[in-house]
Amino acid sequence: MKLADIKITDLTRTIPTMIANGKFKAVLEVGRSRIYSNRTDLLLRRDLTKPFKAPAAKIPIHLRELQISDIPKILKTIAERLPAIKAGLQTCYVAVTDDDEICYMQWLIASSQNHLRPRNVGLVLQPDEMLLEWAYTFEKFRGLGVMAAAMALISERAALAGAHWALTLVEQNNIASLKGCKNAGYRPYKLRAEQWRVLRLSQEYRMLPPDSLYSFETSPAP
Repeated sequence: MKLADIKITDLTRTIPTMIANGKFKAVLEVGRSRIYSNRTDLLLRRDLTKPFKAPAAKIPIHLRELQISDIPKILKTIAERLPAIKAGLQTCYVAVTDDDEICYMQWLIASSQNHLRPRNVGLVLQPDEMLLEWAYTFEKFRGLGVMAAAMALISERAALAGAHWALTLVEQNNIASLKGCKNAGYRPYKLRAEQWRVLRLSQEYRMLPPDSLYSFETSPAP
């Protein structure tokens, strides 16, 4: 039975789960950011019709769909993924080791699921687009090239589903994640500016020039 076939009704709410897992400071930070904060994201894009050689991680990994039995282990580490799980989004993929230990997770979201996305990022997917969102590399497996390898594999699933473009959003100052996205074939596409003022969100997208560089690049990728 797949996750998409089951309505999850017995999961706790996100904030109590975070507190129970010792993440009280993270809860305070979320609350503070809703009062006053500025954030800039890069919307990255990959043309799935162009050939791309997927990078290999430093350890063997395999891609599979998220299973119900995975959820308690995931929420113990990153309770912030609870809203996405409860929303019923399809499909979440996990990269696992040969021993089926989860090292990475990320959702692949189609335009048919625009109404299910619990995180408001002001983006409406078009029929030929799919979004990779809520990436997370488990701490034990960081620095092993898992993110780039897993994203490339998930992007291949988007291509098989008929998408022309794969998109993903990454905070502009998250250099480690941006490098992983670059290695998975993604390029800067748009800039997203977000402002929170006393629980009110405003945001806008601005198109970047063609062949825009990442901040850490000196020349475009080949």
